[in-house]
Amino acid sequence: MRKYLLAAAAVAAIATPAMARDGQPYVGIEGGLLKAKGTGGDIFVDYTTTQTPTTPSAGTGPADFTGTDAFDVDYKRGTDLDVVLGYDFGLFRLEAEVARKAARFEDFDASDAFLSSLNTGLNRPSAAPDPGAPGLPALVNSDFDIGGRVKVRSLMANALLDFGNNGLSFYAGAGAGRADIKRGDFRDGAWAYQAIAGVRYAVTRNIDLGLKYRYFRTGKVDISDNTVLLQGNANRTAIGTTTPVNVDQTSTAVLFSDLETRFKSHSLLASLIFNFGGAEAVDVAPEPVAAPPAPEPAPAPATQTCADGSVILATDACPAPVAPPAPATGERG
Repeated sequence: MRKYLLAAAAVAAIATPAMARDGQPYVGIEGGLLKAKGTGGDIFVDYTTTQTPTTPSAGTGPADFTGTDAFDVDYKRGTDLDVVLGYDFGLFRLEAEVARKAARFEDFDASDAFLSSLNTGLNRPSAAPDPGAPGLPALVNSDFDIGGRVKVRSLMANALLDFGNNGLSFYAGAGAGRADIKRGDFRDGAWAYQAIAGVRYAVTRNIDLGLKYRYFRTGKVDISDNTVLLQGNANRTAIGTTTPVNVDQTSTAVLFSDLETRFKSHSLLASLIFNFGGAEAVDVAPEPVAAPPAPEPAPAPATQTCADGSVILATDACPAPVAPPAPATGERG
């Protein structure tokens, strides 16, 4: 799970800008799979012994006892759901989170010392001259039905740092708050802490999709249960020497398990985030450079019209007028 997050962080480093998110509130829902860390606890054994016939007395029967660190329990994969409400300051985000986690019990592993003491107290198996020997067999781990689940509800405040950019970004941070843990009819509360890392991608100007990892841990909680009732075999004792009387004692045991431990879990969640007021980043094109104006055409040169009707430059001289030819004269004879 952690390897996927490291890969997501590497991808975030080469992301390209897409959306503007800074200075905006957001709300989201997240959900996924949870793996709770196995835990252990103590078991208090409360015996009840009956006798047939009631007299003479064969004693009080086995004594109650507490098996310290008597068992370990593993969990099946569970679910983790939450709702977040936050504000994006840019590089830094703050958010409130309400979450619900649930996981069923899977494997029960009792210690050899505890099973030996319990089998002795319940006379399992029995031996002659006990009636019906060998009776019920010795108890093993598979005889314990630990069905049920643990439910955790939490209210957390998270502080997160954003890396990369607003299109594809990586974030990491931590949170603290209060958790309520329930098992059957028993519940307890404790302070809780979590570490968070994830990646988000903006698919529209308002909506982000993401993947988030969360490590969650509570302070020590004390959750008990008393749902296990076990039957024993009759134990026959001959009382008296002249005329012995066979007295049969049969014990039953109620087991009270006590999980005085911390709830720890790893979660991988898919995120759907809605950003209020998100706006697309607009690329502003540079102002076009105006082309220089075309030079004005040169003014037409000044001209003049000469007496002969020709048009010449004003700076030129008109041609001299041509004298008219002299009139012709006749010869005298």
